[in-house]
Amino acid sequence: MLGRATARLALAGRMPPVLSKYVKSPAGRLQLASHCVHPRRRSFFTSSGLNWGNNSKPWLTPVVAVSVAVGVATFALVGYGMFYGPSAAYPKPVRKLLREGGMAYMRTADKQDLPKAVDCYTQALELLDEMGATDPKMSRDSPHVTGLVARIATVYTEMGDLDSTISTYKDLLHRILGDDGMDDPRTQVALLLDRELPKAQRENVLRALGGANKLAETYEARAARSKRRSVLLADPDMEAADVKEASRWYQWCLQVVMLTYQNHFNHLQLEQDKPLVNTPSFDPSTLPGYFSLEVMTSLFYNAATFFAGHGQFQYAVPLLQRGLDLLRRGADGKEVGVCRSCVLMSHLANAAVMTSDLPAAERWAIEGLALAKQFPKNDDCLGGFVALTYDLGAVYEAADKVDSARVQYRQAAEVARSIGDSGAVALATAALDRLEQ
Repeated sequence: MLGRATARLALAGRMPPVLSKYVKSPAGRLQLASHCVHPRRRSFFTSSGLNWGNNSKPWLTPVVAVSVAVGVATFALVGYGMFYGPSAAYPKPVRKLLREGGMAYMRTADKQDLPKAVDCYTQALELLDEMGATDPKMSRDSPHVTGLVARIATVYTEMGDLDSTISTYKDLLHRILGDDGMDDPRTQVALLLDRELPKAQRENVLRALGGANKLAETYEARAARSKRRSVLLADPDMEAADVKEASRWYQWCLQVVMLTYQNHFNHLQLEQDKPLVNTPSFDPSTLPGYFSLEVMTSLFYNAATFFAGHGQFQYAVPLLQRGLDLLRRGADGKEVGVCRSCVLMSHLANAAVMTSDLPAAERWAIEGLALAKQFPKNDDCLGGFVALTYDLGAVYEAADKVDSARVQYRQAAEVARSIGDSGAVALATAALDRLEQ
């Protein structure tokens, strides 16, 4: 996650009409994700030297720096079949190029030749587009073709060429969605709900969903690359074009997933002669077969961390809570689910700290620490333990319980040092020094 400061700007004015009507009241804000739904997630605040001016709550700054940094590789967007199918489906000239591109790309990092890979894949795509004029199996929106476009975007991402990554994902979405689908996500909801939808078309819709999420991430990354985030509470980059585009595509993903789930859930309710609901219960057993627990929690987490990074906690918190509901009901005490739950709780604790809801922050921190201690060798649990311990220290510091705060900060520093997290060590040490002043 990239360094970014908090903001208290209302997002409703930047939302498309389909969303804005749901954010006029606290209850509506909590239902946002019901009516709508990043490369690996990154730490939002990576600098330990943030200058918050005359902030009367100095304990807020390092809390953000530690807490939002948890889960660097926890929730990667998976499950959308991002790449092309068996090579036998392609004409011989295309197979040759795909094979050469694969040999350049599918190697260890020290032996990869990414420029050659993208060149071979692009040539293959050009051939397929030419063939698509006469062969429907290789049309521009064929899964065999869109999968290759997704692969090209991935290579550009690894090359660090964000401009080309964006243009390639936009090409992918235009091939699958057309102008109507890019403007109105509800068209994709109708397709997903169609039980007779051909497998290839459903695969493309899901690929578009994954591509839209990646597009949002890339806009977010480019915004951070072009301009360092302001550390002021008024976050000027909320008006930046790339940030707006990132917000647009995160919202697009949220709408597709959440509207689809809500309709699917209510269809199940009708089949069982149960009343319809506006806010479905998030249980893995009620998910459509094409939405796995992994995919849903990834989407919630990625969107939530984007909103939280811009101070939009009223949108981030419900998403984190829904992701946590899914993990709690589907984890069955297994290590991955428990430790990912711990990560989500660290973000919830941080959101509570940043909104000065210290009782909630303490509650999330204590509950999360209990989970983290179950699997002390798991990286997510370890990172969560550091963040949650630090959060608890911040709560105690804010409550003027200096001795208790010192214990938490010291423990956070010790564990962070043991796992080689120098940034967290520095922050915890700074907090201890602050208490001595």
